[in-house]
Amino acid sequence: MTDLIASVAALQGTLVREHVQAPGLFREISRMEELLADTYRDRVPYELLQNSDDAGSTSVVVEKLGEGRFRWTNDGRPLEAADVEALCRSASSTKTRGGDSIGYRGIGFKSIAAIASRIEVRSAGVRFAFDRTAAAALLGESTEKAVPLIRIPADVHADTLADGVSFTVTCRPDATGAPGSVDPLSALFLRNVTRIRTAAGPASQDIVVERATSMVVLRFGEDEAAFSILRNGAATVAVPLDARALAMTGVRGRLACFLPLQDEVGLPVIISGDFLTDPSRTHAVTAHESTREVLADAARAIAERLRSPGDPAFERLWQLVLDGEDLRSVMVSATASAGKLLVSSLREEMTARRPSFAHSPLPLEPQDVAVVFPDGAPAALYEPRHQTAARALKAVLGLRSIDLATALADVSPEALSDALRARLGEHFMGVARTQGRKLTSTESRLVPETAPQDEAPAVPDPAEGIRMRKADPRSDSSLASVLKRWRVAELAAKEYLNQLGWTLRDVSGQNVGYDLEGTDPLGKPVRIEVKKVDRPDARFAMTNNEMSLMLMEPGGYLLAIVVGDGRHAQLMLLDPSRDDLPKERVCRRWDWEFTDWSRFADRVADA
Repeated sequence: MTDLIASVAALQGTLVREHVQAPGLFREISRMEELLADTYRDRVPYELLQNSDDAGSTSVVVEKLGEGRFRWTNDGRPLEAADVEALCRSASSTKTRGGDSIGYRGIGFKSIAAIASRIEVRSAGVRFAFDRTAAAALLGESTEKAVPLIRIPADVHADTLADGVSFTVTCRPDATGAPGSVDPLSALFLRNVTRIRTAAGPASQDIVVERATSMVVLRFGEDEAAFSILRNGAATVAVPLDARALAMTGVRGRLACFLPLQDEVGLPVIISGDFLTDPSRTHAVTAHESTREVLADAARAIAERLRSPGDPAFERLWQLVLDGEDLRSVMVSATASAGKLLVSSLREEMTARRPSFAHSPLPLEPQDVAVVFPDGAPAALYEPRHQTAARALKAVLGLRSIDLATALADVSPEALSDALRARLGEHFMGVARTQGRKLTSTESRLVPETAPQDEAPAVPDPAEGIRMRKADPRSDSSLASVLKRWRVAELAAKEYLNQLGWTLRDVSGQNVGYDLEGTDPLGKPVRIEVKKVDRPDARFAMTNNEMSLMLMEPGGYLLAIVVGDGRHAQLMLLDPSRDDLPKERVCRRWDWEFTDWSRFADRVADA
């Protein structure tokens, strides 16, 4: 205790002499302190919590003392002489990046200058204060503005011995951001703190943290939030396991540099790591290697679970991703956001080693999932309510598509649910109509006997090439006939290219973001979206779904553009990923989505 008092007193004398030699430097530090403190204004409780955890604290108590004062106490390691000097000197710290501690005490502590007029520090039997009035008197300055708040330790006295460190803060009249309560999420990635108590008079509220190897549970008041913890390399990923945890995480997730930031990651998970943040400590610097490393490691951790049936986080992760935001919108972002970096890395990981299961064009009942994918598959991926999201994930994550007729060739129809057999009947007959054929024996075996067997429609004659004919509406006015004529561009493009050595099949009915799929004459995999225009200079549009596929498969995604009709028709192929291709992103200000609309509509015709 005597040694620490002597050290603090000696530090005070050293800093006073430095002021005599360079008074202008202290004025500049005062201005820098105000600037730094202003950017940290909302981070005060987080920075104090981080410092407490770094000191090995297991308990933190925040007491509201009234009259604009609060006390922050932890039971961690007492201050040493080097710690006091780190508090006093700007950009100084006793901690190193990448070690066991997770903050930078010399900078983080100075966030208190945003709200404080006086800070009293008590630790290891010593009490001293940061106070501009007292510091100005020590330095002989006539104005307090020439003196930084956190620079000169004043009012140094002996004190009773107590565990840890205590900061009693008197807030400025204009202060905002003083700790009123602590966000429970801020405790998620701490290493040591297990209880945070906020007290105001006789009332108090606790945040209790329970940690296990692969799980963290936060309890606060009547609420509880459980997270599964995944670790890989420089990244830690928290997966919300219940509704309360998901509400805290958000549908687009969060990024954390151990304490929460304001960056979203696109997935409903929280990703933490030691990476570079901006001066306000609220955003990651996504251009920095450390940030990209954390996001890449997080993607590896997530991908490993997404393709591992039986892993504790497997089903939950698939459910969260399917219920989350459409990842195609994240992929087409114009900026290299944390979300885009994460989703891009996740796609690379999933396509480098694809899961054993695949996307199904039809919903599957739980009993069917086990039959179709005996090695395991996420039930959520095949639920009827997730069909649209599953198609989006197929594109983003590069999932394989399963041919149900081939996969079920040796399966007894009785092993399948009645619901799936009914869907298979509609699906197989739809495919047969599109391809101009009858059901195969395998398909017929899986279709219920009561399902109608439609006659196969005619396919445009390949000898007619790409010629487009305008149908006479008087020849056949049925809705089915109109739909067939509407799709003539896709069918004609497929037939004509196949005559030239391509091997293409029609997948337009699967709503996967393109119309044709197969290989070019050299055997290279290709996906083709067919567009129909009246003339070569006509404008056409691509949807976000189509654009996201193009961006993720440059060179493997082509546009087949049918220009004109009749004997003057042309077929043109275009690679939309070319950098020199003029394209303009057109934003429509409002979209209206209609729900439960069918009971208001008048039926005109049936196919």
